[in-house]
Order: sequence, then C-alpha cells, then structure tokens
Amino acid sequence: MLKELSSSKFLIPAMAILAMLATSAGFYISLKQAQQSQQAVSTIEGLFWPNPKQINAFSVLDQDGETFGLKQMKGKWSFVFFGYSHCPDVCPVTMSVMADSYKELVDDNNDLQVIFASVDPNRDTTEKLSQYVSYFNPDFIGLGGTNEMINSLTGQIGVAYYLNNENQTEGYLVDHSASIFLIDPLGRMVGKLSPPHEKNKIIQQFTKIKTFINEQS
Repeated sequence: MLKELSSSKFLIPAMAILAMLATSAGFYISLKQAQQSQQAVSTIEGLFWPNPKQINAFSVLDQDGETFGLKQMKGKWSFVFFGYSHCPDVCPVTMSVMADSYKELVDDNNDLQVIFASVDPNRDTTEKLSQYVSYFNPDFIGLGGTNEMINSLTGQIGVAYYLNNENQTEGYLVDHSASIFLIDPLGRMVGKLSPPHEKNKIIQQFTKIKTFINEQS
C-alpha cells in the first residue's frame, strides 16, 4: 500500500510536467507558425493580410453593354485599374504594361482577367470602352455605366477621382488613382500594386500573392 502511494505521489507531478511541456510545445509551434506567416506577409509587397477587404455586390456595365458584378469576379483573379479612355499618359502606359504582363501570365493562369473600369462614364460609352480595351488585348474587360454604377465599385475599393469638367464637356482631364487592385477568386481585395508599373514587378508581385493566398486556403 505504501509503495502504491509513493508511486502515485511521484506519478501525478510527472504527468503535470508532461502536460505543461506538451502545452508549451504546442504554443511554441503555433507561435513559430504565426511568426513565419507574418514574415512571409512582410516580404510580399502590396499584400493585404490578414484582413483583406471583401467586395460586396455591385452592378456596372461591361464593354458589350452586359451587366457585370461580383458574380463575374468570383472564381477569377482580377487585376482592376481605374482610369478613362481620354487619359493622355498614365492610363495608356499602365494598360500597355498590363498587356505585356498578361501575355506572360495567362498561359499558367487561366483564371486571370484584366479589368479597366472607367471613372469618366459620360464620355466612355460602351462602344468607346470596347475599342479602348481591345486595342491592348481582346480579352480585356472594360467597365462603365452611370456614375452611380461606377461608384458602387469605387466606393468599396476606396478609389477617389475628380472630373475637371466644370466649364467643358470635352477635352477635360480626370484626376484618379494610378494603382492596380488585385481581387482574388473569393471576391476579396487582397493586394494593391502601386506605380511605377513594370512588367517583371507585376508578375513577381502577383505570383507571390497568389501563392501565399492559395497556401492559406
């Protein structure tokens, strides 16, 4: 009986120590994984994580006059650039770079789409948008519609723009963002690619962001 008591007296503390060690090991592993994940995020330029913004329902018109909304983004990686077809510099340069980037990426990424969203719907009719985006690539999508339609998307993404058209209906300039926004297949804004835009930089950023997001799924 004394032997049994003596054994149990040492067994209980030993079990407690083992439990503490197991808990500590689990905590250490979790902490290490969190640190590694945070380090990965910090090395990926433009990545929004761990709280990417979920895009809610919106409704605009594409270059064919068809309704385009969140449904058309789901299941796709979408590069979204806001501009206008009369833009003299930033827009054509950015779209040219995106055309070169798309050619490099599309073979290995068949779930990719490039979207040019106009912030000048008064001049950018569906016909004008169709001509504009197809000039850079026939696969590109142009979005427009009424001001209210456009704002249903710009408001969510946080894109500010200003039309300098107080005294004219043609020939005016529009101040707008030069960034490219990246939406993942779940409809989350997961990245922002800031200018200056270069083909190799865009490819590198997209590849890193996509790989990271897929690993988190």
